[in-house]
Amino acid sequence: MGSNLPNPDRHMEVLYRVTFNTYGQITDEGLTQNNQVGNDQKKNNTRWAADAPSLGILAGSVVAVAGDGLIGPCVGDSDSTADKAVGVAINDALGQAYESSSAVASERVVYCHGSGTVFRTDIYETKGTDGTAPVAYAAGDFVYASQNGLLTNSGGVASIAKSTLVGIVLKAPSGADPYMTVQMRI
Repeated sequence: MGSNLPNPDRHMEVLYRVTFNTYGQITDEGLTQNNQVGNDQKKNNTRWAADAPSLGILAGSVVAVAGDGLIGPCVGDSDSTADKAVGVAINDALGQAYESSSAVASERVVYCHGSGTVFRTDIYETKGTDGTAPVAYAAGDFVYASQNGLLTNSGGVASIAKSTLVGIVLKAPSGADPYMTVQMRI
């Protein structure tokens, strides 16, 4: 499957879509969450680079219902509350690395959802919750939202009991191709 994905990577590409949605005002946290500082899993993610935006929802991140008519970053992997995932944030129209900048302009986040939507991204967790154990992906893995709102399989979450199944890996990332292809289930 050919692609015009950027190099360096850090991008999301929707291959087959069911629905793009902008329902709901974005939360303040959706615009201000810190993508470079936080828990060990986030700090040790090998998919980040120096040019990663430090604030806001990144394309490829899972978004969730955050209140009445509100959409925000998903906080998955929680023992105390369900993650309420509704989709995955997409790149803006320019397709710049990491960006979901439509949220800044409109105060809404554009996200894809719908069982059958297929996308490729290289924004995902690479470490377990302790920040040291590597997370390996394989075709057929179920993926959920991590504690940071990024895609991860069961190796990257402490507990999936209250996590929403986001999708199934169709193609795992590799050293030669860092992109993971996922078919959505939400």
